[in-house]
Amino acid sequence: MSSLSPIEKFIHSLAVLLKSAACLCLGTTSLFAQQGGEAERTRQYFSEPHLGTIVQIVFYSKDKEHSQKLAKQCFERIENLNRTFSDYLPDSEVSQLCAKPIKVAYKVSDDLFDVIAQAQEISAATGGAFDITLGRVTHKWREKKLPQEKASIRESHASYQDVVLNPGSKSVLLRQTLKIDLGGIAKGYIADQLMIILRKAGIKQAAVIIGGEMVFTEAPPGKAGWTVGIERPSHQVLGMLRLSNIALSTSGDSYQFFEKDGVRHAHLIDPSSRKPKTNRLNVTILARSAMLADAWATALRISAPEAALKLAKQEKEIEAAFIPFGKPAAFTAGFPKLGKP
Repeated sequence: MSSLSPIEKFIHSLAVLLKSAACLCLGTTSLFAQQGGEAERTRQYFSEPHLGTIVQIVFYSKDKEHSQKLAKQCFERIENLNRTFSDYLPDSEVSQLCAKPIKVAYKVSDDLFDVIAQAQEISAATGGAFDITLGRVTHKWREKKLPQEKASIRESHASYQDVVLNPGSKSVLLRQTLKIDLGGIAKGYIADQLMIILRKAGIKQAAVIIGGEMVFTEAPPGKAGWTVGIERPSHQVLGMLRLSNIALSTSGDSYQFFEKDGVRHAHLIDPSSRKPKTNRLNVTILARSAMLADAWATALRISAPEAALKLAKQEKEIEAAFIPFGKPAAFTAGFPKLGKP
C-alpha cells in the first residue's frame, strides 16, 4: 500500500526503522534483567519490509523454532491482507470492488467488510472528517499533484455516504463511481490481526509495530510496560510512555509529505477541501485496538485543531495528544502523563 518508487520505499522504510529504533525500547533491556530468573522465556524479535514500512514483531517465548513459525505466519497474513486492502494493486479485493458497476450490492470478505464498517462509524462520528472515498485525490497526492479547483468540485459528489453496507449479507454497494483508500485504517487492522495470531498461540507479552501503528499486550518480564517515545513534528521526543494491553497510533506529516512553492503538503487529505493538510501537527491516540487508534488519529489530524480536541474529549473510546510544531501540546484528561525522554 505504498506509492513510493523502490528507492524511495527503501529510504522511507529505513527512516521509519530508525525512528522506531530511537523511540521504541520494546523491552530490549528486559531480557538482560530477567536472565537470573525465567531464563527459558526469551525475547524474540522479527522484522520485514511490508506495506511501505518496516513491520516489527516482538514477543517472549520459550521456543525459538515455534517463534519463527509464528513470525512467518504473521508476515504471510500481512501479504494476504494487503491483497485485500491495497488500492495500489489492481487485482486487490478493494480495487475490484471499485471497478464493478455501481448501485449493485457485492458480497465481500469479512476482513474488508469489518474495516469498511469501522471506517463508516468513525466517518459518521467525525462529520465526514474521516472519509475512505478520497482515493482519486490521494492518488494525485502520490504523484505530487495538487487537485485543481474544477476537478475538486466534480469529485466532491463522492463521500463516505455513498458507501452502503448490509451487515446481514456482508455486502457493499457504491452509489457513485469512486476509489476507496483504506490507508487511514488498514494498517491498524492488520496490526490487530497479527496480535490475534500471537494470542491464539499462547503468547502473553507482545508488541506489533507497523509504522505509526502499535499494539501491545502484557508488559515485558520485569517491566512496568512497553516503553514508547512520543515525538514532536520536529522528530524530537516530547516524552515517554509505558504501555500495556493497549494500542497507539500517531498521525502526522513527519515522513509522508512533499513540498511545492515552499508549502509542505502532508499525505492527509481534508475531505471538505479535497486538499492536503499543510499545518504541522502530530496526533497520538490510545485506544483498545490499533484499528480504532489508526482511524481516530487520521480523523483528528485532519479536523480543525480546536474541533478535534473537543471531539477527542467527548469520545469515550480514546485518549489523545495533540502536538503542534513549535507550540505547547494539548491532551485529553485520561492521556497518561509523559515521562522524561
